[in-house]
Amino acid sequence: MKINYTSVMIAGKAGDGVLFTGNVLAKILKMSGWEIVTYRDFPSNIRGEPTNYTIRASIKRIYGRADKLDVLLAFDCEAILRHEKKMAKGGVVLCDGEDFIKIAPSVTNKVTHHKFLLKKLARENFGKEIFKNMIALGALSYILDLDFSIIKQIISVMFLEKKGKAVVQKNINAINLGFEEAKKIIEERYRHVLLREKEKNRLFLSGNEAIALGALAAGCRFFAAYPICPATEIWQWLAINLPQFNGIVIQTEDELAAVNMALGASYAGVRAMTSTSGPGASLMMEAFGLSGMAEIPIVVAHVQRTGPSTGMPTKTEQGDLNQWLYGSHGEFPRIILSPGTVEECFEFMIQAFNLAEKYQCPVILLTEQDYGQNLRTVKKFDLSRVKIDRGRLLSQEELLKIKDFKRYEFTKDGISPRVIPSQIGGIHMVEGNEHNERGYRNEDSENRVKMMEKRMKKLKTVSRELIPPKVWGEKDGEIGVIGFGSTFGPIQEAIKQLKERGIKARFLQLRTLWPFPTREVDQFVSKSREIFVVENNFTGQLNTLINSQVRPVIKLKSIRKYSSNSFVPQEISIPIQRRSR
Repeated sequence: MKINYTSVMIAGKAGDGVLFTGNVLAKILKMSGWEIVTYRDFPSNIRGEPTNYTIRASIKRIYGRADKLDVLLAFDCEAILRHEKKMAKGGVVLCDGEDFIKIAPSVTNKVTHHKFLLKKLARENFGKEIFKNMIALGALSYILDLDFSIIKQIISVMFLEKKGKAVVQKNINAINLGFEEAKKIIEERYRHVLLREKEKNRLFLSGNEAIALGALAAGCRFFAAYPICPATEIWQWLAINLPQFNGIVIQTEDELAAVNMALGASYAGVRAMTSTSGPGASLMMEAFGLSGMAEIPIVVAHVQRTGPSTGMPTKTEQGDLNQWLYGSHGEFPRIILSPGTVEECFEFMIQAFNLAEKYQCPVILLTEQDYGQNLRTVKKFDLSRVKIDRGRLLSQEELLKIKDFKRYEFTKDGISPRVIPSQIGGIHMVEGNEHNERGYRNEDSENRVKMMEKRMKKLKTVSRELIPPKVWGEKDGEIGVIGFGSTFGPIQEAIKQLKERGIKARFLQLRTLWPFPTREVDQFVSKSREIFVVENNFTGQLNTLINSQVRPVIKLKSIRKYSSNSFVPQEISIPIQRRSR
């Protein structure tokens, strides 16, 4: 019987080609018309440590990792010991290891295990172990019944131009060998034959790539950053593509230089941004405050990783919310947006630039390694919906009508007129000191009060234009779940699991974290018997934020994970089922 869902893991050690094999399999499944979610669990060193790549495929829309694995291809037997417990009933395990028999019997808990000597096959038939990855793909193509014409097409695109027809043919031969060898040892009844679908002409990209594409579509033409995991793909994508649209990409000596350069470009009238992760954001805080005082628009894409310090550069976490809520000294307006999908990474970037310029303040797009570096299938973005709003950036004609231009003019909504340097009649001072309406230093107490109130007014003004929370799940659900960012997918599936167990639940996806959507959260909470807050950190930063903004203080039940891996649905649904009254 053909199936409409599968979850495949390729595991081994860094240097085995795990990520390469996973990427190729993901592309094959994508071109076969399936919805795809990938999850790469890899170390920050280059070789030797455990790594794995999971490809989840489904006919229906999916957002994150599955609870169980259906197929495990292990480049060493140690990988079986690490991942055996994740196998679903009826699962298939292939292991490249001479000591396989000592590790696992042929059948355990209705999971079949097969010794499959990839490296040996590669050496004997092609003279190089590197071909083991193509042999592995061949074995997987047999188990999943993949379309061989699609596989040939992908291999040709990968190797033909750079390495020629001979190399393409050798790799195809290796795939054929893997297919035939798997056919010898795996019975028909143990195959996971997938339904065939037509390619839906979708994009296949990571959150980081969607952020970069969104920045380009939003009119960003200056990008400065210091490469840092797991945000580097933003820099890499823009370095290739932004210059084609008269944009500039600069690799700086550190993150403080990056944000200062972006501020300079923004002051000069260019839409500008930077990207970073936890350690880099720490270095940015001085210039972050300058953006607040000088009211210079800037966008920061922050892809969270496990901290503190160097932490785990290639692992995911939601531990940096407080960093941007309270970062830098003093008080000034800031906006924090939190996309939960790859599509939202693109859409929110456009909104981030509009908000930054309209309200003349820093905007942070807070994402995570989970969907920042992992691939998803998404519908093509509708570029006709992209609208650019530069706020009160005055044209030369508008400026000439003003007799007395005041860059920091006191206004009812706190938003002052802005000009580009060199415009006639727009002379003013910009610095990090407190200043008067023309920008000149002023430490008078009365002026300080008025300037402070002017800047902070923007938080109330902007509330009407912020991306609102979104409610999912059962309309009459008494159980409420609140989360942000990468918890979106697993919470969605956890709600479905709870429904199957007779528990109705609703999910409030927070998409703007600051200014906090107090009214919407209060309404959601008031209609719920119990509230669970799901987040990837130790201290419950979102939980604390909610209780600081919603009155009276409510009793929230916290579901937290801080293991460096993202949630799977059962890690949310089971605790809710156990702890709900």
